[in-house]
Amino acid sequence: MTVACRVALLAACLAVAGACGGGQSSGPAADDATISKRVVDYFQKTVTTSGLEFKVTELKDAEVPGWRKGNLQASLGERNQNLAFYVSSDGRYLFQGEAIDMTIDPRRQVMDKIALDDQPARGADDAKVTIVEYSDFQCPYCARVYDTLEKQVLTEYGDRVRFVFKNFPLTSIHPWAERAALASECGFAQGNDGFWTMYNGLFSQQAEITEENLRTKAIEIARGGGLDVEAFQVCLDDKKAIDAVKADETEAAALGVNSTPTFFINGRRVSGAQTYDNLKQLIDQELAAEG
Repeated sequence: MTVACRVALLAACLAVAGACGGGQSSGPAADDATISKRVVDYFQKTVTTSGLEFKVTELKDAEVPGWRKGNLQASLGERNQNLAFYVSSDGRYLFQGEAIDMTIDPRRQVMDKIALDDQPARGADDAKVTIVEYSDFQCPYCARVYDTLEKQVLTEYGDRVRFVFKNFPLTSIHPWAERAALASECGFAQGNDGFWTMYNGLFSQQAEITEENLRTKAIEIARGGGLDVEAFQVCLDDKKAIDAVKADETEAAALGVNSTPTFFINGRRVSGAQTYDNLKQLIDQELAAEG
């Protein structure tokens, strides 16, 4: 969708939001078809881009009494943009965005979106601090922070922190990153230790790996780490483990991750190759926190 189209659509949303005036509408409740038609008709009148079409999906009761929520899909050819919206039950008022329940810890909400079970992890399951990293095996900044984590953070804190790794290969700039992510998942298919064997090997040998020798290097790492090499090769070839990589990518997108490395420390987002002092400060804050 063009920038002009996005601007027009968002401007329309803001214009509607300004008309809300706050408060709950008191008119009779409208049915889904009526609300959907009213929303689509309204937005159709606000844009000038030829061929732009709107569709309301996922309309349901909102957590805010007297309101409903849904998704407005704007389509132009094969390009789509989705906007969440809230609409009063009578279909009169609308605002764009998400409602925020301020009684819930926002960091807890973030952590609830992250799958932690059956993931590559180190440290105690009940550790007070959980560090989740979205990373790319070809990313030089990820390799830099790998040293910081391995040689300092995990060495010092041990089981006081739990470290969970997620694959987020940046395929547009790193040609072998996705295949390395696949290799790591093939290691994980042979157990948690199998993953960390590949993790350590891929990052420690990053400078020697190329798109052409990635497979050979991965097999060498697997053999050196005592993995079942034949099963590992089968996993690489059938590529079924790529589903786990895609699941990590989908999860990352839902959290707004767009670069590597990105960390969530008990739900607090930190991006970039953090220094040991930065990570230590955040971890110590969480360890000292009550609860």
